[in-house]
Amino acid sequence: MLEYRETRMAMQLRGLRTFCLVARYLSFKEAADELCLTASAVSHQISDLETQLDCKLFERLTRSISLTEKGRQLYEQIVPHIDAIDESLEKIKASSHRVPLLVQLPEFFASELLMPIIGGFSEANEDIDLQIESMDVSGSVNNRADINIILSRKMPAGKRVEKLFPIRYMPACSQSLYEDLCSQGFSGLDALNDCTLLLHKARPNAWSRWARHAGVGNIRPRQIIYVDSMFALARAAEQGVGVALVLMPVSKAWFDSQALVPLHDIDLITEDYYWMSLSENSRKQEPADRFWQWIIANLQHYATSERNDTMVEPDSFVA
Repeated sequence: MLEYRETRMAMQLRGLRTFCLVARYLSFKEAADELCLTASAVSHQISDLETQLDCKLFERLTRSISLTEKGRQLYEQIVPHIDAIDESLEKIKASSHRVPLLVQLPEFFASELLMPIIGGFSEANEDIDLQIESMDVSGSVNNRADINIILSRKMPAGKRVEKLFPIRYMPACSQSLYEDLCSQGFSGLDALNDCTLLLHKARPNAWSRWARHAGVGNIRPRQIIYVDSMFALARAAEQGVGVALVLMPVSKAWFDSQALVPLHDIDLITEDYYWMSLSENSRKQEPADRFWQWIIANLQHYATSERNDTMVEPDSFVA
């Protein structure tokens, strides 16, 4: 009898935790992804819970679900207890086992700023298994991520948010292309009207905005090539394909190595910032806080190194 009660209690707790995830995301699929189950298995758990309680918890529509009034009441009553249980379990787990921490961030930020220094964090935090996920070009935030690093003009949502540093865009090309343009007698501005310009697809007006900021009038390039990632943009410029507006200070290493050289001394200054956000859904407070403080300590110098010039407001995009 005791074994039966323990089994039933475990099943009820599992069903209530699953219910809280479905209610939080209003999605069987997202809850299933977090639980490493199929959406069908999650749906069955919810159906079993509804049978036990003898009431409907969700209204199931063709492409969405919503909480019933009974479901809303249950969620509000039990979610603090489920969260408290999960937090206690995470603390115990963190004290004796490695903890996974999911961090989502733009690909270019990851490759240029995080990856070169991430070994320092790993060595100092051997109990944390970092899971680094690149943000896609749409900028969609993964709700399962514990920490998100986001490029945006506006402060993102989150349990905790930190403004990291501003960004600007520098006209740049390869050393060989720069020398070729100089040998033909072109100055930096003349060159823009006689060469290929590289442009990020998410920022189609970037060069015209730069031209207005620089006071050079309209630019009439020979050709424009559009790409959908900042890394591809910088790589194409490095290979001498054309001239690009390169993200700074993220691209600093490209200039330090002379893989890229500035074509002009006027940059496009923006009101976009990199932000760091702790997800409302994260239950890994202590490891998340360690990563948070490490990021600030290692990247805060970028916040003070950027120039305080006149602000121009381009559209935000994912780098």
